Amino acid sequence: MTAPAPLQSFRARLTLRWTLAVGVLLGLANVAVYAGASIYLHRWLDGHVRTIAATEAASSTDGATDVHLHESFFDQLEAGAFTEKIVQIFDEQGTLVLQSTGLGDGPPLLAPDVIRQGLAGQVPLADAEVHGRRARLAVLTASRDGRTYAVAVGLFADDVARGLAFLTWLLGGVWLVSVAGTAALGYLLASRALAPVARITERAAWIAQGHFDGRLDEPQIHDEVGRMTVLLNSMLDRLQRALDANRRFAADASHELRSPITAMAGELDVALRHPRTAESYQETIVVVRRRLAALTELAGNLMLLSRVQEGADEIALREVPVAQLVADAFARWRPAAAARGLTLAHRGLDDISVWGEAGLVARVLDNVVANAVHYNRDGGAVTVSARLTVPAEGQWAPTLVTIDVTDAGAGIPPADHERVFERFFRVDESRHRHTGGSGLGLAICREVVQALGGSIRVAASSAAGTTIAITLPGHDGDRPPEPIVMRPAPAALSVQERSTG
Repeated sequence: MTAPAPLQSFRARLTLRWTLAVGVLLGLANVAVYAGASIYLHRWLDGHVRTIAATEAASSTDGATDVHLHESFFDQLEAGAFTEKIVQIFDEQGTLVLQSTGLGDGPPLLAPDVIRQGLAGQVPLADAEVHGRRARLAVLTASRDGRTYAVAVGLFADDVARGLAFLTWLLGGVWLVSVAGTAALGYLLASRALAPVARITERAAWIAQGHFDGRLDEPQIHDEVGRMTVLLNSMLDRLQRALDANRRFAADASHELRSPITAMAGELDVALRHPRTAESYQETIVVVRRRLAALTELAGNLMLLSRVQEGADEIALREVPVAQLVADAFARWRPAAAARGLTLAHRGLDDISVWGEAGLVARVLDNVVANAVHYNRDGGAVTVSARLTVPAEGQWAPTLVTIDVTDAGAGIPPADHERVFERFFRVDESRHRHTGGSGLGLAICREVVQALGGSIRVAASSAAGTTIAITLPGHDGDRPPEPIVMRPAPAALSVQERSTG
């Protein structure tokens, strides 16, 4: 078994998804931090620029609205005193009349609309490019000698730019280190978390190679992985039982099919080897035909078992009267019963109906009645009765009908009460040779009855006879005829019974 590629590994994909999630969250956090720092630094710069502009450019004579330029301000500006500060003065027409020495003979730094806002007393803020450096300017309105001026005072924003650049590198480094650490931690945690799954995978691969008797090691902690392991082991147990049953079925079916075919071939070989009369040939044909009929019945039984177990058929449930089905079964087996002096009787069947499919229920009753006739004593009796079963007081449960088929045979040993419902099982091989049964009748009955939601069992057995009890859901008059998929139902019916006949 080859190891998966890195990105095909669930552990790698889990680590990648975890890392991406953390990386995205950290990235969003870094963006938020950068945005907050940028807003804070620019607001600080704007406030600082306003303060510098008010301090350096003008003073208020009354503390409110009448702002006058310092008398010395022009003198200082003309003398080149402002080397690190940016100053430009505009007249009422927006014409640049004076600026700091460092600006030389450069053009106005502000757009005309910003100058007009300053002349209107709005104190606007604006960015400007000065010799390749970013600057921030505040525009004040001031008066001198009866004339109004717009005074733009600004500072270079180098400190803010450097601070934001440093913050960018810092946040980027923190993000990279955090993502790398997250990836390493995620891989470690994923490896530890998935270690039980890896062991289960290795064990399952070993089982898939043909070691169907192997089981997964169940962990001590009953978490999701532990419960999955228990369920997988339970599934493997069921598969093992199914495989064992199929192997036995295949071997038994092969033997059962081979025996009549071999017998028919032998009969034909003998008939062809020696000349015979027409009557002798006719007897051989009758024997072969009888064996073919038995073989056909066996093949039909095998196909029915296969369909029931595989859930190949869909059953439309209907109300099925029990009395008519029992009458049909008695009509079929009355000649065989009469030949041995058997009495066929029934009681308690009036107005009793089950919830099922008529053909399948008829098949079950026919097989059970056939067993009762075949394995009865000469001169005995076969009795069919019905019991209505109801749930306990105050407990909801469906109405059930139990059909008892009783014979007067030699009985079934207690150890074989469950085994008689196994495929090809026979209590007495010599009795099988006498009756000619295939050993599938009761096995078919169990599979069909379970598919219909019922149960079948040996209710009683002794030297005086055997009673087979068939329990099926009863018809309560208001259930819709919903179809069901025909498959065995392992749950047994459990109710408090009350006899009606």
